[in-house]
Amino acid sequence: MQLGHVIYKVKDLSRAVADFETRGFAVEYGTVKRPYNALIYFSSGPYLELLARTGMPPLLGRLLALGPRRGAARRFLSWDRDPEGVCGLCLEGDVSELEEGRTLLSGKGLRLKPKRVDPHGRELCYEVFFPDDVDLPFLMSHFSTDPRPRDFTHPNGISSIAHVTYPMPERKWNTVLRLSDDDRLELVEPWQAMTVTFDDGSLL
Repeated sequence: MQLGHVIYKVKDLSRAVADFETRGFAVEYGTVKRPYNALIYFSSGPYLELLARTGMPPLLGRLLALGPRRGAARRFLSWDRDPEGVCGLCLEGDVSELEEGRTLLSGKGLRLKPKRVDPHGRELCYEVFFPDDVDLPFLMSHFSTDPRPRDFTHPNGISSIAHVTYPMPERKWNTVLRLSDDDRLELVEPWQAMTVTFDDGSLL
């Protein structure tokens, strides 16, 4: 599987969209009505998801955190509570690669098949798997329709994400390396920061 997207937590979605547009990025909301996220796509490679909320009620999250889906609940609650900044990573592949990833992780996690209609009227269907181990990236299949623009460069001159550092315990690195051979991904020690480097050398 390859790098799919990086989650960037925001407190106020409309303000974050305006901020990234000021930085020279083209940004689109995930949906027209009541959006909870916005996307910064590139023609190839991983994209950025500006995430304001997961939609999980805090009480439900705390209850689920005590049950068999506690890993996914802990991940969602963490994303809702995290300060602004990069906080999550998705690995993306086709459905067979997603299934291979689930098998590698012994199926321990939450599998969902969501869909949404984007601002262009395209219905985007996909599958996603959230491992119980919250240190690991989550897995996603390709969208049924690729929303990435073709031959596109953002107004600021950036055209792709070139490098991502992802902090996690070293004893778990081998699992991630078995899931993904993407050379844009660098695993680092937990005390180090998660970073995103664009193709012009600038950092997020």
